Amino acid sequence: MKKNMVTLSKIIEGLEMVDSIIDCYYNPKKDEIFLSNIGEYEDLTEDEIDKLLEEAIILPTQYEINEYQIIVDFIETIDNEQMKKELNRLIQGKGAFRRFKDYCFELNIIQDWYKYKDKKYKEIAINWCKQYKLEYK
Repeated sequence: MKKNMVTLSKIIEGLEMVDSIIDCYYNPKKDEIFLSNIGEYEDLTEDEIDKLLEEAIILPTQYEINEYQIIVDFIETIDNEQMKKELNRLIQGKGAFRRFKDYCFELNIIQDWYKYKDKKYKEIAINWCKQYKLEYK
């Protein structure tokens, strides 16, 4: 029997949906992502949901993804010391993500941020696949 191939873009999409309340799961039988609130599976019985969750693999949590650290790492890639200093200042305290994105937009480096973030999410997805010995495309 041929092993299912994981679609990496689906895993990345799942990673982007993760937050502090909702976990994302991967169903290897159907190569699909579903949220912990079950959503489209609401017609299933409790036993069927239990079986689905047993077969599914949880994606990295918000804390394992650590987008704040990804932002810190991105700031380190910036050559302009003044921009770097200002970004480091802006990511302190409540509202850090919004201020960071607004300033990146202002500096016209928002596309650089999105490319960097996409690359990091892809790395996380690949490492997750390797951890569970899943082939991916």
